[in-house]
Amino acid sequence: KILLPSNNMNSSTTDERKVNMGVEVLVSRAGDVIPQVMKRIFDDDGSSADGVISLEPPVTCPACGSPTTFGFVGTPTRKKGKKMEGAVEGDIKETLANDESNDDMEAESGQVLRCSGPQLLCQPRALNAMAYSYSRAGLDVKGLSKSKLQGLMDANIIRYPADLFVAFGDSNAENSSVGQEILSKIADLPGWGEISSQNVADSIRTVSAEGVTLSRFIYSLGIPFIGTHASQLLASQYGNVTRFLDTLDEASEYVNDASSDDSVDDSPFGTLSEVKGIGPAALSALLSFSKEEVLVKAAKDLAKALKVHKENQVADESIDGRNDTDSSPFEGLTVVFTGAVPGMSRTAAQAVVKQLGAKATPNTVSKSTGLVVEGEKGGKKANQARDLGIRVIAADDFLQIISS
Repeated sequence: KILLPSNNMNSSTTDERKVNMGVEVLVSRAGDVIPQVMKRIFDDDGSSADGVISLEPPVTCPACGSPTTFGFVGTPTRKKGKKMEGAVEGDIKETLANDESNDDMEAESGQVLRCSGPQLLCQPRALNAMAYSYSRAGLDVKGLSKSKLQGLMDANIIRYPADLFVAFGDSNAENSSVGQEILSKIADLPGWGEISSQNVADSIRTVSAEGVTLSRFIYSLGIPFIGTHASQLLASQYGNVTRFLDTLDEASEYVNDASSDDSVDDSPFGTLSEVKGIGPAALSALLSFSKEEVLVKAAKDLAKALKVHKENQVADESIDGRNDTDSSPFEGLTVVFTGAVPGMSRTAAQAVVKQLGAKATPNTVSKSTGLVVEGEKGGKKANQARDLGIRVIAADDFLQIISS
């Protein structure tokens, strides 16, 4: 038998050594750990085993029918070990090979067969897409682990990111018959209960009321090659969600035009090629996203279900529209938040201090930290800061400072 895992999982090795299911092989212990398939063992007469099963890789995904492609093992990386941004799932090696803007990219060794279709439309991969959308860098919904999301999807309660916002986004939704019915269904699911379901509903209403910035909205769509930095660049280019969605519509018409050659340069996204930090791979991903009517509709539904602000609008509203950093106590500081800030999500609080001149808002305390804001259940970060002699203020004091 073949011991697993072994490098026989690499299809190129399988082809090279003519190894199929049911064939006897010679195995060596490589690197003191991994079983390595050395060669195929033939019968005495030189014939191969009968009834072997072909390991020819499928050309289409068995789940959604999209074309398959050999991609990276894990996440594509930049040389010097820098992680490539926006790779929701291992992205396509051929894309990088033909992309001059990615000359500094390198693939990790080995190959893996992947579905090239959108994650959200491929049922086995949709869970990762939903978790990505609700993550802190995206919509920042609390209390939704992958296991809980899986339960919601298995029960057909959610299919797209907007579904929970439609159910609970409005402040009166839980009192409506529909909202109450959904809340009751969620509470009855394994691993949930009344408290956890109510917490998620409350988090949804908080995000819906406060809104998200355009960059976080774009990030939540899970477009390959569009990570946090690229999302911010796109947000700065389009300014508001209406312009971004209109461009998606224009791109959709472009790719569906029989006379179009699907050239990215001539598409509505072509002007972005002049933006430093947005390369051909990202532009191709945007164009591919616009081809999928279901994905474009899901993006529009999400935009209708919650407020989508301009990049600095949340911070502007939190400080009554002022942007005076000259006398700001946060000017030039690295500010770390720990625990809950009353009436404000951490993302919104970070946006406020950045608008007031803070240099950075990391999630960890270090010697470069200038200030720590301690809220309820602050944890060990505040103690670490005090040990390092870093100033710590209470969340209530923080709210008084920004309101003044």
